[in-house]
Amino acid sequence: MRSRKAFLSAAVLCSLTGLLLAQQPRIAPRGAPGGTPQTGPGTKPAGRAMPTDPKLVAFHRDFVQKVEKLALQYESAKQMDKARTCYEEILKLVPEYPPARSKLDQMIQKEATAERKVIDIQANREWQDTGVITVPGKPMRIACKGSWTFNMSHQLGPTGMEIPKELRDFNLGSMIGIINTGAPVGSDEAKKIKPFLIGDVLEFFPDQQGRLMLRMYDSDNTDNAGRVSVEITGTFEKG
Repeated sequence: MRSRKAFLSAAVLCSLTGLLLAQQPRIAPRGAPGGTPQTGPGTKPAGRAMPTDPKLVAFHRDFVQKVEKLALQYESAKQMDKARTCYEEILKLVPEYPPARSKLDQMIQKEATAERKVIDIQANREWQDTGVITVPGKPMRIACKGSWTFNMSHQLGPTGMEIPKELRDFNLGSMIGIINTGAPVGSDEAKKIKPFLIGDVLEFFPDQQGRLMLRMYDSDNTDNAGRVSVEITGTFEKG
């Protein structure tokens, strides 16, 4: 116990040069629905002087010990979200504290592989329901394999054809997705639902709950051919 307290005191002194104010990482690729750039424990803001007051150091050590004990209680009660929050708070204060970092990494890894589903997405169909319901703030990975045929045939004059504005967001023939929240058509909430690019692989943390829908990016899918295999892993509901 004495060595644990000594280590914790040293960790507090070393880490208080920068308190972490950011929350857990949110990976938000371009075009993804919500989230913030990757930040979190391990990103140390500069400009915070190390305290020298022994009473202040003792206060922080006491905080870490009590929160760590609380986290273990939540783990025993299977309240993993609360336990995770405890470890995140410890790392905001003491980024160099390995027990909390190890526990948090284990939880993130477990969430990233909690569920798995493999489906085929057809090239000649519009939005296709994956049977996956996203959980806000939980990690998801969408990996696509295979190839499909993108067809576009137009009779043109010598001036060619201008690419329609609605087809300039992503590469034609790419895999895209939306999170369908079930909002009524035409409502303000429905208008906020925007497609996001998946491509070969996308890792992200959804910021809303809804059904994951996928399709090939095209204005008219009916003349396309083939299908792509999609593997979805992470923490989500099936339905």
